[in-house]
Parts: sequence; C-alpha cells; structure tokens
Amino acid sequence: MAFLEVKNIQKSFGRTEVLKDISFSLEKGEVLAIIGSSGSGKTTLLRCINFLETPQMGNIIVNGEVLFDGDDPSKKKDSEIRKNRLHFGMVFQQFNLFPQYTVFENLVLAPKLLAKEKIKENGEYRGATTYKEAVESINAEAERLLDKVGLSEKRDEYPCNLSGGQQQRVAIARALALDPDVLCFDEPTSALDPELTGEVLSVIKGLKSSESTMIVVTHEISFARDVADRVIFMADGVIEEEGTPSQVIEHPQSPRTQAFLSRFNQYSD
Repeated sequence: MAFLEVKNIQKSFGRTEVLKDISFSLEKGEVLAIIGSSGSGKTTLLRCINFLETPQMGNIIVNGEVLFDGDDPSKKKDSEIRKNRLHFGMVFQQFNLFPQYTVFENLVLAPKLLAKEKIKENGEYRGATTYKEAVESINAEAERLLDKVGLSEKRDEYPCNLSGGQQQRVAIARALALDPDVLCFDEPTSALDPELTGEVLSVIKGLKSSESTMIVVTHEISFARDVADRVIFMADGVIEEEGTPSQVIEHPQSPRTQAFLSRFNQYSD
C-alpha cells in the first residue's frame, strides 16, 4: 500500500475546472516533483492535498487512513480539515513568517499551542504528559531543526533581519517542527534572487531520507531531475506525463511535455 494516495481529485472555482480527475501515489521516503506551466493546476493540487482548498470530489489517503472522501460530508467539516492538515507541512513561496516573533519563536509557537490542546484532550503530546515536559521537548527540537538548516546563530533574530534565503530556511524548519507525514513545497525558490536559490534547494535536498516524504512544486527543472524520485508534468488541470526523472525530463513522450522542456532548455542555454 502506498504511503500517500491521491485519487480522482477534482476542483473547480465557479465554472472553471482547475483539476480534472487527478490521481497518483507516493511511497514513504519518496520525493515527488510537480512541474508545468503557470495555470496548469500545480499549486491548486498541492493546496487540495494539504487541505488549504477542498476538492469537490476525490480521496486523500495517508498511511491507510482516509483523510478526505468527497462523498462523505463528515470529512468536509472544519474540525476534520484542521486535524487532517497536521499530516502535512507546507512551505510557501513568500515564507509567511510571523514578523513580530523571533526565528526561534516562529518555530515553537504552533507546536506549543498544539501541545496544550493535545494534553488537555488526550493527556499527552508526543510522549509528554505535562505541558512543561512538552515545552522542553519542543524547544530542544527547535534547536535541532535550526542547526539542521544552518541557522542556529540566527535563533534570536527577527525575520526582517534575515535574507530571503534565510527566511525560507526558517520556514522549512517551522514546517518540520510539527513532524508532518508529508512535507509540501510550493515554488520554494520563486521569490528568491538566483544567488539565494541554491542555499534553499541544498537544504531541501539534505532533507531527503527514507523517512521524509516530500512533494515539491517547482520550476527548477535541474533540481527535479537530480533530487526527485518521481516527476509529474501537469497541463490544463491533468497529469500529462508521470514517471522517473529520466522518463519525464530526459525522455518525455508527450508532445506537450517535450514543448515545455524545450522552452526550459532554451532559457537555460
């Protein structure tokens, strides 16, 4: 059984059908890159997967648990959506850090709020049975994650004092702090200057492991080729082509994929 299963996802805004019967699966530890032209549905698909948008139809299953069923009204309740969103970490184009909090505070804010809620509901949070124990664990994990993304020395800085690349690395650490099943990136380098793009892509590449399942919507074709296990090329709300980087990027079969990649090759020459 696949770790993540996305089945027959359909999403419309008014009369505009943005996603048309999208299905794919992902094994635990795999990295999926989604490429395609602007307006192809890439970001909407990612937002449906992590419950920032609600599809009209389809199923989303993580590790055998049905998180979304388009035919089941109970799966569309706000309380269910908030709970299911915790299965996914999201890194946005524009960082979305809280400007009034330091780097360290940005990392620990959500886990501490969640810990207080979970201890009240279930009597524990990640093995901690008191809020004090949970906070100690959360703080230690935040320190570890800052070290992982190379920003330990920036823990007490505010986002306004960081470069764009540093802010995006903080955003990655913040997403990891909630220990998501699937980490999602929406064009994580599109808001960065070219010289800062490499540092962010290097951090994402360093996250790849047998335990880290990732979906990356990206325009960085060389990154998709070198890091992804699977690549999806989207066009007009459908999956036009899917396979390994070698199959999709090096030896595309679809004329639309070929045309898209030829433009990339032209610009990269």
